[in-house]
Amino acid sequence: MNAASTLMRGWATATLAAVTLITATGCATDDPEPDPAPNPDVQTVEVAFSATVGADAFACGQTYTGLGASNSDLTLNDARIYVHDVRLVDAAGNEIPLTVEDDGKWQQGGVVLLDFEDGTSGCADTGNADVNTIVRGTVPAETDVSGFNGVRFVLGVPFDLNHANAATAAAPLNLTAMWWNWNSGYKYVRVEGASTGLDSWRFHLGATMCDGDMAGNVTSCANPNRAEVALEGFDPTTRPVVFDLAEMLAGVDLETNTMDTPPGCMAGPSDPDCAPYFENLGLPFDGASAGAQRAFRAAN
Repeated sequence: MNAASTLMRGWATATLAAVTLITATGCATDDPEPDPAPNPDVQTVEVAFSATVGADAFACGQTYTGLGASNSDLTLNDARIYVHDVRLVDAAGNEIPLTVEDDGKWQQGGVVLLDFEDGTSGCADTGNADVNTIVRGTVPAETDVSGFNGVRFVLGVPFDLNHANAATAAAPLNLTAMWWNWNSGYKYVRVEGASTGLDSWRFHLGATMCDGDMAGNVTSCANPNRAEVALEGFDPTTRPVVFDLAEMLAGVDLETNTMDTPPGCMAGPSDPDCAPYFENLGLPFDGASAGAQRAFRAAN
């Protein structure tokens, strides 16, 4: 064997030994841990939402025309809502609760933040780039997921979570833009923009007239303002739920505002400008009982 052959044989032997050593010590690959085995007792279900203004999709900075009682123009720069207690409805009318999965960002403790703004255009002041339009959860494995005929949910944050401190709460209840104060709690709905008559128009919905010490110890709220939404006649796992801002604004005066009240509606129980908003969301207001909501519907 010549010197070159001897050198090559030595190099190959050394290389094989090195590979063997690396493989034996587990350093040859950096594969991630395998995903946990799926839970055979449940199956995953997703319910999609979308925000529209009539037939048009919601978009940051977009101007929409012909809205409200005065057929006004409105440029929108925010649209976010909290929902919880999501239930699917089968063909017989039975409710199947959706167990909402905590994800560390959009879902926690059964509460889901649906964020339709993307932080562009006018939404950049208070918004962010991330959006979320899906409620994710599970139902029992034996559920016939092909037989759903509706969905029910509550617009808002449940009482036991509504009076936390947004500075220390877990996501999605950690957004100060969606929080009023300890007594009033969170803004269940935040929709903002500018109309031709009101350049800082906004609609914020949350609990009012709450008894507490402004430190998170709240005993009750005279106006919890959580809206029960029930939609039937469609499969919510194949057709999105639509939050139609044009319907929420039906009958709203977007050109003028009652003196000494915020432009738009901040859920004040004595603000007459709030009456049509509450009516469209199916909420009682100032002695008027709740009617049928019209702001949410199934996608066509």
